[in-house]
Amino acid sequence: MKWMKRTAIGALILAGSAAVVDIATYDEAAWLADYDRLKGALAQDYANLDWMVEKRGLDLASLDRDTQERLSGAYSHVQAFMAINDFVRRFEDPHLRLKLTREGDEIRPAAASFVAGQTASPPATSCEAAGYSSETQDFPSWLASVPDFRILSGGAFPAAVHGSTGILRIGNFGDRNYRSACEDACKPGLSETALKRATRDKLNAEMRAAIARLKAAGAERLIVDVTGNGGGTEWVSEIIPMFTTEPLSRSEARLVAAPCDRRNVWRGEQPECSVFGGDAVETATIQGSGEWQGPLHILADQGSASATEDFIAWLVDNKAATLVGERTYGAGCGYVNGGNPLVLRVIPFTVHMPNCARFRSNGVNEVEGIAPTVTIPLSDMQDEDKTETMRRYLASL
Repeated sequence: MKWMKRTAIGALILAGSAAVVDIATYDEAAWLADYDRLKGALAQDYANLDWMVEKRGLDLASLDRDTQERLSGAYSHVQAFMAINDFVRRFEDPHLRLKLTREGDEIRPAAASFVAGQTASPPATSCEAAGYSSETQDFPSWLASVPDFRILSGGAFPAAVHGSTGILRIGNFGDRNYRSACEDACKPGLSETALKRATRDKLNAEMRAAIARLKAAGAERLIVDVTGNGGGTEWVSEIIPMFTTEPLSRSEARLVAAPCDRRNVWRGEQPECSVFGGDAVETATIQGSGEWQGPLHILADQGSASATEDFIAWLVDNKAATLVGERTYGAGCGYVNGGNPLVLRVIPFTVHMPNCARFRSNGVNEVEGIAPTVTIPLSDMQDEDKTETMRRYLASL
């Protein structure tokens, strides 16, 4: 008991000492300088800034005044950090966030996309060392509890049938979350880039096998379950064509490339140029490979985000699929080639901002989420209600 009291007293003394140090070392000018750098970076490199102003009505001048006042009135690092954190949160953009600074954040990360013939250094010594992890990809328990739900296989992409309806689970579009596929693909001497390509090839083969298994089991229509799938990488573009035979098209993702100084946005003024650098919008196309050829439904919820929204938009906007469930999270496009992170100087935090934006066929930015055609408010339901609602939906197909 005495030891516990001494520990508690010691903790209070340390906390008090830390607070004294925090106040004593606070430098208002340094924080304001960092904030000014942040505003400059957002004006030039934040892909969704204009959308937040024009479509959501965010008042940048008012937000700036409030943040300036809080920083000027702060007397500690903690107060100043809360002001910056609240400033970032006001944009309500999942890809705009503060994260602890990691080694190398000062330098723009290397390209994340695979380029044919590209080599990478250092060589991959193991999947674990290369950053691959294992995540459970099973069906949600409430979905697997639907009466007559028969699981055919597990693995990376679990497959099941309910009568003549096939159900396929895609729990993640991040290839680094499938360590078992990486370990199957890993061979001595592979570079990390070559290992990524080999892992994706393995995953693509497993996806094709799962679809073939469903067809062999008599599936006449398919539901792809992406509930809780928070996104991943550009690998999603290799999965999309498997679910249609038709050519697909949509607006190419737009990258930031502002050719002028846009800092006047913080005065509530209209900048002379777009954050994207021009009005021309190119069209992206994908030719369906047709592994699945029948009616397609996509089951999504509020946890379906980022690359998953790209998957949905391609298929739904081209009328190749029906979206079932609820509006997606609204993360939209993220960080192409790592984005343009801004390292703060006064604290060990980095501001990550999306440097790309994807717009749907109706002109709406994916940060607004994608609304379903058939609404099932999954987030408002208990598991037993989800199960019963899904049972009725499956029976209606």
